[in-house]
Amino acid sequence: MTSAFEHPSLKMPVTDEQRDRAEQWLQEAYAEGRISEQEFDRRIGQVIGASNRRELNEAFFGLVHVPSTSKALGVHPAYQPMIRPETKQQAGRGVAGLAHFSVFFLWIFGPLLFFALSREGSYPRKEAAKAFNFQLISTVSFIVAGILSTFVPFDIFDWIFPLMGVGWLVLTIVGGAKALQGEDWRNPVKSVVKLEALKER
Repeated sequence: MTSAFEHPSLKMPVTDEQRDRAEQWLQEAYAEGRISEQEFDRRIGQVIGASNRRELNEAFFGLVHVPSTSKALGVHPAYQPMIRPETKQQAGRGVAGLAHFSVFFLWIFGPLLFFALSREGSYPRKEAAKAFNFQLISTVSFIVAGILSTFVPFDIFDWIFPLMGVGWLVLTIVGGAKALQGEDWRNPVKSVVKLEALKER
């Protein structure tokens, strides 16, 4: 009885880069809920202990469909080009910053749109929620101030409105800049007003 043919490439040793790619792929699968914690621990152990490509492939058995014509050639998540973490992080920061700055074009609906389109638990979604909550607080504040200005004498709101406008502009820009830098910045207004229409965590 003859054994199944095994391509020589499957006996090649696993490189550090291939192992890192495999670990990252499994981490993303776990974060997205496609595998359980127990299954993640088992598969990550196989990845760490793999000495050649065949053993590394076995860590993905039943999880990744690889066409039989491609198995021998190593067409597998561990060998596919990997988007570097820094690149993904920079892209996330860019989207998060746009969520803040979108208010200049779409008003309060900008952050709301970014929130709806972002993945749950992601950095852009969290920053979009922050932007939306701040803009909601600002909008309500301007409306309340406008109503009060009709009852309060001495034209006190003639200088309060400009200050509110400057504060809104500065805090919106700072929020977007901090998001572009990847910082978990807390808007000082939120320390006073606890309104949180969208969950920021």
